[in-house]
Amino acid sequence: MKFLLHQGLGYSTVHQIGDYLRSHGTGHHWIERYRGSIFVIVSDQADEMILRNEFSGLLDAVNERRRTDERKSHRREHKTEARL
Repeated sequence: MKFLLHQGLGYSTVHQIGDYLRSHGTGHHWIERYRGSIFVIVSDQADEMILRNEFSGLLDAVNERRRTDERKSHRREHKTEARL
């Protein structure tokens, strides 16, 4: 599951989240940075629940499926416009 760190928060917050996951969860997580946004990604359901319960004020869950569908739709629209 992918979570977006709220704007204005940085790597010190990410380190605190990582320390908490290592102490109370599996600790299997990674960080991605994309266009100025910071994402925390976890693959274990226990870590996902920790992020949802303990850090909901700092993170927003990201629906990857919806974003992928939006990108595909945008590409289709772009190809259609290019043909006109």
